[in-house]
Amino acid sequence: MRIDVISKSKNRKIVIEHLVKFYAKRLKLLKSQYTLSVISTPKFLKQHGFDGAVYLIDDRELVMMLDSRLTVADLIKTTAHEMIHVKQYARGQLKSRSTRTGKINYIWMGTQCSKRYYDRPWEIEAFSRERLLYNQVLRRCFPALDK
Repeated sequence: MRIDVISKSKNRKIVIEHLVKFYAKRLKLLKSQYTLSVISTPKFLKQHGFDGAVYLIDDRELVMMLDSRLTVADLIKTTAHEMIHVKQYARGQLKSRSTRTGKINYIWMGTQCSKRYYDRPWEIEAFSRERLLYNQVLRRCFPALDK
């Protein structure tokens, strides 16, 4: 997987690069043919109502948007959540198509799904697995916490 990170903050860019590569390795995405662009942008939460999102741009091109004002802890957690969506797209579990009116239709495991946000199977998986990935980062960066 080719990964590009865009952030005005050099330090934040480094953190995001390390997180994305760590999660990509854990999710077995390193050999994926997808390109992932990660963009840290101000006011994403305010404009869209959530901390991050992943969009399928082309057949093998994904864009992850992250709010640039997230705390480090929220950045670790949100990146984990969004990387699970990256995995879902890269493995063909999740697909999305835009209609002419701009509405997005989601297809999960071959079936169109129009459930509410928290009832969507891909969100259930992302919320359930984000904590595991988050904890792996904490154990890696702060091994004393395991004792």
